Amino acid sequence: MPLVLLVDDEPEALSWLVRLLRPHYRLSFATDGKGALNKAEALSPDLVLMDIGLPDLDGFALCRRLKASPALEAVPLLFLSSHNEPQRRIDGLALGAVDFIGKDCHGEEVLARVRLHLSLSRRQRSGQAQPEVAPADPDQALAQTIAAHIRARLDQALTVGAIARHFGLADKGLLRLFREQLGQTVSGFIGEERMRAGQRLLQETNLPVQQIALAVGYGNPGNFSTAFRERHGMTPLAYRLGWRESASSSAGTASA
Repeated sequence: MPLVLLVDDEPEALSWLVRLLRPHYRLSFATDGKGALNKAEALSPDLVLMDIGLPDLDGFALCRRLKASPALEAVPLLFLSSHNEPQRRIDGLALGAVDFIGKDCHGEEVLARVRLHLSLSRRQRSGQAQPEVAPADPDQALAQTIAAHIRARLDQALTVGAIARHFGLADKGLLRLFREQLGQTVSGFIGEERMRAGQRLLQETNLPVQQIALAVGYGNPGNFSTAFRERHGMTPLAYRLGWRESASSSAGTASA
């Protein structure tokens, strides 16, 4: 089981993270930079998740010290901090950290990033070939995390500004990230995901169109119906009827 070193001067504030990680990883703890450095050298953790605001060495200094050690330079370092301003993120990544996570980030997103970087680290150590577009790129990993965040909240009012603030980005930075990594605008991505979710609900449930519209973020069912008709060339009810007739016909053919 991989060993994760958690570094924070207020470990009780990470109880939510400990509960999340403990079923999957062995955990070790340090409350200051020097203690973290000593534990890292003694234990050789598989991943270090650390705060910036430490009482002796700050997180950036600790990152430099860890990266300067031949025995630890390959260990993935992730910052987990409430100081999530864009310049801080840039500074941390420039020092060799593989990711920078805000403490207000959803717990499942933190777990997903830890899993990602442990997997990439194992692959690199074993000498496996990297994919053409390496997910070790922090921008790609961040874009995929934000996409998952959006998919889990389609029923909410999603704006570029709110999403950017949640991930500690400037609005323009978020727009550029989606354009470069996903080839879409943020609003275009949200619209596509809402349509896919609505289509899936029409196929798999008996929910009224009004409830489906609300579930995928349309306050007005008429707006959902209009958008759906423009996308699929038919109303949501006509789509549901046609899809079920097609599914029934396929099932009858298969059983004949």
